[in-house]
Amino acid sequence: MKPWLSAEYDQLFHKIHQLDARVITLAGASPGCGTSTQSMWLARRCAEDQHSVLLIDLDLSGSGQGYPSGPWQSDGTGESDVIIHLDQQLDLLPQPSVHRTILDLRQPQMLAAALERWKKNYHYIICDIGTISTANWQNLPITAISHISDASILCLAAAQTTESELLTSMTKLEQGGVRLLGTLINDKSNPSLSQEIIRVLHGKARWIPETIKRRLIHYLQHNPLLLGKYQ
Repeated sequence: MKPWLSAEYDQLFHKIHQLDARVITLAGASPGCGTSTQSMWLARRCAEDQHSVLLIDLDLSGSGQGYPSGPWQSDGTGESDVIIHLDQQLDLLPQPSVHRTILDLRQPQMLAAALERWKKNYHYIICDIGTISTANWQNLPITAISHISDASILCLAAAQTTESELLTSMTKLEQGGVRLLGTLINDKSNPSLSQEIIRVLHGKARWIPETIKRRLIHYLQHNPLLLGKYQ
């Protein structure tokens, strides 16, 4: 199963549709919480309904979408040469490699002008802006995000994102006047249901014969649903 076709992403997409939001930014509360992956999945979900989608890699302090940066400028110069066509409805604009472009995008007026140009060609624009709690001069300021986005989604990682990182991110978004659509929780680091059942079998099910227990554990270790695998 494709993760972006799950019930959770259906609910998220319908919420975006109800709000008539066209520009959605995804921000991470902590490094490595899967913001870039969630951005890609949301972009693919939006493209499933035959809408043209542009995914913009603005994770300027991280690896982002993992594609090489390109020499495009905020006025559109060089964009057509670096845009990556992921499929018929989905394009990816990689991180800018020109420092002038990074400085321009930090200016709300110039970022808004670029956004208006993108909106002429795409119905949905998904912006991966990386971790907002990371102190890095290249990160887009919250004020710029609030000017460009119709709604923002905060990503965090269960069992990894600390309470301090979450509160810091929430405070920044609130102070910047960013409209928060909701929170996506990445539970990759959480134990799967399979692991939890096996833990209980080892700790509290000593009365089960070892032969049966081994068979149960083998089944649990190879069951995709209990392991939390999409495919």
